[in-house]
Amino acid sequence: MIRARSGLLVFSIALLSTLIACGPRAGSRRDAGTSARPSAGRLIVLGFDGVDPRWLDRFIADGKLPTMKRLVEANGGASYRRLASTIPPQSPVAWATFATGTQPGQHGIFDFIRPSRNPAPAQPVLPMQGTTTFERPDDGPPATTTFRRGIPFWKTIGDEGIPVVSLNVPYSFPPDPMRHGRIVSGLGVPDLLGINSCFTYATSAPPPEAERTPGGGRIIPISLDGDAGSFVLEGPSPARGGSPTSVSVSLRRVDGGKVEATIAGRALVLEHRRFSEFVEVDFAEGSFRARGIVRLLLLESSPTMRVFITPISPNPREPWFPISHPDEFAGDVADDLGRLYKTVGWDHDTSSLNTEVLDDELFLADMDAIETDRREMLLDALARDDFRMLLWVSTSTDRVAHMFYRLIDPQHPRYDAALAAEHGDAIENEYRRMDETVRLALASLRPNDTLLILSDHGFHDYRRGLHVNRWLAENGFLTFNEGRTVGRDMLVDVDWTQTQAYALGTGQIYLNLRGREREGIVSPSEARAIAERIGNGLRALRDSERENAVVVSHVYYGDDVYRGRARSEAPDVQLGFAENYRTSWESILGGAPLGLFADNPRKWSGDHSASAAEDTPGILISNRPLVEHPGIVDLAPSALGYFDVTVPGHYEGRTVFAQPR
Repeated sequence: MIRARSGLLVFSIALLSTLIACGPRAGSRRDAGTSARPSAGRLIVLGFDGVDPRWLDRFIADGKLPTMKRLVEANGGASYRRLASTIPPQSPVAWATFATGTQPGQHGIFDFIRPSRNPAPAQPVLPMQGTTTFERPDDGPPATTTFRRGIPFWKTIGDEGIPVVSLNVPYSFPPDPMRHGRIVSGLGVPDLLGINSCFTYATSAPPPEAERTPGGGRIIPISLDGDAGSFVLEGPSPARGGSPTSVSVSLRRVDGGKVEATIAGRALVLEHRRFSEFVEVDFAEGSFRARGIVRLLLLESSPTMRVFITPISPNPREPWFPISHPDEFAGDVADDLGRLYKTVGWDHDTSSLNTEVLDDELFLADMDAIETDRREMLLDALARDDFRMLLWVSTSTDRVAHMFYRLIDPQHPRYDAALAAEHGDAIENEYRRMDETVRLALASLRPNDTLLILSDHGFHDYRRGLHVNRWLAENGFLTFNEGRTVGRDMLVDVDWTQTQAYALGTGQIYLNLRGREREGIVSPSEARAIAERIGNGLRALRDSERENAVVVSHVYYGDDVYRGRARSEAPDVQLGFAENYRTSWESILGGAPLGLFADNPRKWSGDHSASAAEDTPGILISNRPLVEHPGIVDLAPSALGYFDVTVPGHYEGRTVFAQPR
């Protein structure tokens, strides 16, 4: 387990903020009904992360998405467009563009991770979080800051006096204070450990030492004596660098293969392979207190006792750090649901499936529970007459494609015919869920309401990984320290005095630029030529083990595609991988194993994070005609224009509506 602190990161990460009150409970439900512009209908924006237009078209043609079929065929087909994503077509990048109306060169988000240059004391380059900081002070809650530059359009609209509700929009964390708005943050909210989403796996038969820290989780021992057992669930530390707080969990076998668990003073019976309800857990020491919630899952009761615990979500009724604006809104949502709900941003626990702590069936059961909550939140919000603009996003369509692509591709290294027969329709089923959610939402619309449905990017197969740093080394751009033939994570084995370029993230290459990197050797005058040599070499690369397949179909140079105040933070070369390829798992954090390629051995089998943007559009659907060739950068100016709010001059988009309302 790697904690998300300065200089460190787990992939699948991307991960808070001062809330400002304006008068008594500004933006709360008591004053949210006012509006400066009552004439226009409401604007409802529904996001479904990662919906691919090719799959959407196929499922519509097969008669499986009747609601989407009606929408896409309306207005002579002018209500459905492919939506251009960002470079790269990746969630933190694309949703930041959605929020700010600017491209990455302006808002400054380029990947899940970013290079931290010149850290003390020794290492010139380290990976760090790409979207937010999560720094612990000596006491009190974490100090959190977003790296995203620019003001989200929902804040601009809310500050204009137009009531806004935003639910689970990715990378809307830390939550933005608004004069007339309410927001629950989505993807980007860390768990109580400050990590993207760290599950706990408790077992009375721990695996060998080498297997005790699965990616994205932690394994802890259950102390078992007869039918009774116990373990300790660790929480956050009261102070930076201090010992963690903890909660004791006691277990006792009971009849029927069940286990009675007592956690935080609450007793509950765990049934085999059935998730419990959320349980409140308080981590306290002296004056320190951090409240969280977890679900427990009994994987085995005998002879080995095994229990899975979901990542520790902030308790929505009293979160340790802000996850909503106003503060009480996250708790209001729980009250409306009549139950607690998962608040950690990476809500679908892909790490537990990727490390095979959970199997496919359990992962999908958890997804179903989460999406039931998400839909209910949407329908409850739509039923209220207290907003003019509603934003809502589901990420299940993205996560299911990441994890189950392997079951629709017989050529994938992790294809399993028996599992495909059982769960090969998992992606289709999430598209069907989307169709039903849209159907229910449409029933709540008024005649003059405007609906927008979007996805931020499409999807691709991920069969093979390229060790990018190994390629750089074999082609003379990167040199290892004397005596090293492979490069470990964090670029610890790189000889910076002989290195021109290095790779971090899912498709980013950075030059070791003089004056920017601490030990930079590349002069600005030679930078472009070196970047082009790298780009040309990678475009010419073929996979000889796979019929000389193209590996990198597009190369983007930072000077060409990233313009604005954040240009100096951007990659110098951004790769656009061809179908079936991506940066290898080992390359994400700077590693360089032997060989150029590796089959993808994980259940995370679909991807888009470093695919060619031209080949990875999302979708845009409306109940109004749309302009041709819209991009995700166009959504912010479209929303501002809809409410006659002045569009800032630095916005890079245009309206997506073909006709004025």
